[in-house]
Amino acid sequence: MDFRKISVLCVIAASFTLGACSSKYRTDNHQLVQAVASDSSFYIMQPKDGIFGDINYAGSGQMLLLEVHKQLVPYSSVVVDATEIKTRDEAFEEALSQNIDYLIDPQILHWEDRATEWSGRPDRITIHYQAFNVNTKTMLASSTLSASSKWASFGGDHPVDLLPVPTTQFVSALLGKSLDMEK
Repeated sequence: MDFRKISVLCVIAASFTLGACSSKYRTDNHQLVQAVASDSSFYIMQPKDGIFGDINYAGSGQMLLLEVHKQLVPYSSVVVDATEIKTRDEAFEEALSQNIDYLIDPQILHWEDRATEWSGRPDRITIHYQAFNVNTKTMLASSTLSASSKWASFGGDHPVDLLPVPTTQFVSALLGKSLDMEK
């Protein structure tokens, strides 16, 4: 075999290897006390932005809120987003004043954006989701879900790209569907 054929075979093999890499998702903690009806109304609290070391990832809280909203909209005609960061008690008052059934409190526990394409260090997130009955203030569900990006990346991946799977898993569990993290 000549050098050109060997080079082509190496490129093809590397492409298959890199294409097989995928993001990893894990449930660190999950508790479902009660599932809710999918036609219920929801109020989503505005999470604080993620911080890693001295880095504040501005807008990351809004990204999480929008992902939770996106996942709930197909199941409910009323999904209200908080417009500012509030305490849980303030959020309960706001939800009660709007006759909302359930309060969703998503929190960013870890948000790490790495230059994975050259460092090999993956992006990582850990999100804590909680759902409460607004009238009784009782917790209905709590999940802590983590994700890390694939290690082989050609750039463009960010922690926000990891949000759909864990958020879908939480919403599915809350609505009484299975919590299958094998995606």
